[in-house]
Amino acid sequence: MQSDQPATFDATALGHYISQRETAIYGQAVADVFGFHALQLGWPGYDLLAQSRIPYKHYLHEHALKEGALLCEPEFLPLAENSVDLICMPHVLEHCHDPRQALREAFRVLVPEGTLILTGVTPFSCLGLRAKIGWFKQAGAFKRLFTARRIRDWLNVLGFEVVQSNYLMHALPINDFNWLQRQARLEKWGACTLGMTGGVYFLVAKKRVLNMRLLKPDWKKSPLNQALQAQKSRTRIQNKVQKQLECAHVDTKLD
Repeated sequence: MQSDQPATFDATALGHYISQRETAIYGQAVADVFGFHALQLGWPGYDLLAQSRIPYKHYLHEHALKEGALLCEPEFLPLAENSVDLICMPHVLEHCHDPRQALREAFRVLVPEGTLILTGVTPFSCLGLRAKIGWFKQAGAFKRLFTARRIRDWLNVLGFEVVQSNYLMHALPINDFNWLQRQARLEKWGACTLGMTGGVYFLVAKKRVLNMRLLKPDWKKSPLNQALQAQKSRTRIQNKVQKQLECAHVDTKLD
């Protein structure tokens, strides 16, 4: 069993700095997603769905560190197929035994046009190199680091379409709060490097289903059954004219 993820991730100034930046960008992304059910996997110490407008929010974790959270593994989600509109996976693939199976499960439970948001540490960045060497306290929980390009390839194979890609954490991974705050210029400059200096990737993907046809209502057609609709009563003159027409029709047939 691995150690408690949120306790170790927020134990250092560097981990707290990363979590605050990721929480802010998650809040902006989930605010634009609509539906009925939202799901967060991992990071029980943070509520990434706080800014979401979706009414029903669910939290699934591997450790009972949040009240009301369900315990499960990301490779085997206890949810029905096509039942969730939004899934947030912060650093989940780095802790999974089978990350591709976790993505397959996310695709299974998402509704068509559902949204998947995930983040991870870039292995060829300063932060990734520090995690590999072992200076980063959270590196003990990382089983393997993946590049954003590989994650995009897996998503495309499954049927996802990446609609947004971004990189965070352009500052040097110094485990000191004051030094991290002084590197605000590096964060602004990192937006111009196309992610080459970003230590954390941020991906937003949509589940695409082939041959899916949206059924649009026919507004010109009445939704009520004509046999059940009330008919207007005829007047005496209308009934008399109708009988005369029927009699004339019978006379023509006899002739």
